[in-house]
Amino acid sequence: MREDAAMPSLPRYREVAPPAAWRHQVRRLWRYRAGDAPAPPTRILPDGCIDLIWDGSALFVAGPDRTAAMAAIAPGCRLTGVRLAPGAAHGLFGAPMEALAGQRVDLRTLWGSRADGLEDRLRDAGTSSAHLLLDAVAQRAAVPDRRMAWLFARLSAGDAPRLPRLASELGTSERALRRHCLVHFGYGPKTLDRILRLQRLLALAPRSASLTDAALAAGYADAAHLVHDARDLTRLSPTELVREHGR
Repeated sequence: MREDAAMPSLPRYREVAPPAAWRHQVRRLWRYRAGDAPAPPTRILPDGCIDLIWDGSALFVAGPDRTAAMAAIAPGCRLTGVRLAPGAAHGLFGAPMEALAGQRVDLRTLWGSRADGLEDRLRDAGTSSAHLLLDAVAQRAAVPDRRMAWLFARLSAGDAPRLPRLASELGTSERALRRHCLVHFGYGPKTLDRILRLQRLLALAPRSASLTDAALAAGYADAAHLVHDARDLTRLSPTELVREHGR
């Protein structure tokens, strides 16, 4: 699959599902192109995911964010990213995600000189950079942790039981579940649950009759619960959050 065929550069931001053969390792491919004029920093919301990103000159890992991060993107910059599937990042990078939380890390820090060859190929790739990133992930990635992929799916759906039962269903203890989450997601299961609930809200809000309806459907207990999480995770009010980031 070539990037120019799968990801036409029409919208400023575009994401697509990867080919079927990569979907156990890759969640999304995406591309972002900044405008030609300087712009304020972009607010990046936490989503429980880890990305491998090529910015045209350097290759880096966007570690898991516990709260919204502000990214200053130069005018005219073009980014190509691979958003890894849940449970895939630890095997790919060989590091616990807790060590990368809230950071943007040069891939050479994790892969050493092996990253140099990939960067050289990406500089010559033009519109095929997503294809090269996919190949690099496929060649190095171990089999994702299926338990963590299952946990991410359960928490994303919004109908997961409380953590003691989740741990029991996974055949582990709560302490071990937290340890596994730190390795694969960069934070514990309670934080992951809060982040995925916030992402559910953003998906539901545009097609809901009201913000209250969307919040209840997403799993918030009441308005105070929503306000607390929105402020704590994004530094925005619920209304500002949905206006700026609702899907």
